Amino acid sequence: MMILRKSSLALLSLSMAFSVAFGGSAGFTNPANPGSVSRAIAQTQLPTDWNVFETPEGAPGRRIGGGTRGNCPKNASGILALVPENNLGLTLSNTPTFLFYVPKIDDANPEQIEMEFLLVDESDLQNTQEIYQQRVPLPTGGGTIALTLPDNENLPPLQVNQVYSWYFSVICNPKSSEPSILSLGGWIKRIEPSPTVTRELEQLTSRDRIAIYERELLWFDAIGTLAQLLQENSNDAFLRTKWNALLEAVNLSEVTQAPLLNWEPEQTSTRDQP
Repeated sequence: MMILRKSSLALLSLSMAFSVAFGGSAGFTNPANPGSVSRAIAQTQLPTDWNVFETPEGAPGRRIGGGTRGNCPKNASGILALVPENNLGLTLSNTPTFLFYVPKIDDANPEQIEMEFLLVDESDLQNTQEIYQQRVPLPTGGGTIALTLPDNENLPPLQVNQVYSWYFSVICNPKSSEPSILSLGGWIKRIEPSPTVTRELEQLTSRDRIAIYERELLWFDAIGTLAQLLQENSNDAFLRTKWNALLEAVNLSEVTQAPLLNWEPEQTSTRDQP
């Protein structure tokens, strides 16, 4: 893995500030075995509490933009990460999808505002490593953006049972020597499915897998699959109901009706070659 690029140094400083303030992923408490969690849930009852996994005391992360900083537009503080309230989610995938709501930012000049997503290995705070960086164009009308990790040789596979930190930032006046940064942050952990879950998923379509993802408390797989299916079937009443219920379960009902935005990442968005 490589050291963070110079273009991300400003965000690295914020990343390290998050690690100090929140305890960092180095002190992360491993969540309970998802298999044991699912066995405790009746097969006919889907989970309503996505915050059952423990995070270190005083380390909540941040899924809401909060107050603006410096010269960032006021309504930029409305950015949201579509994650549980404890900012932690599990996945089975090596290419998970992250979703973020970005409000319409009035009178925003795209040249003066950038957005950036980072996935970082902070297990060793003395040797923080950037896994992935993606610059995101500012949506003119606002909506929910889906960022999926690419499957290519430039991106190392996510290690099973390792916690990674993610950051999503609005950067105002990025060319300034002191840009203003409004950032969200949390964690993702890839786990290994049990043989039973593997067999179940192999027999199901993407649409039918959603119930398994929910039962196993696999947040990123559930919401990522729903987002993809809704992009393809925006008028599907079943998918819309599932989408609304999933977001309402984590107290994000205010963004259930936000449009899902289509965009294509640039080919240079993955990390530099070593």
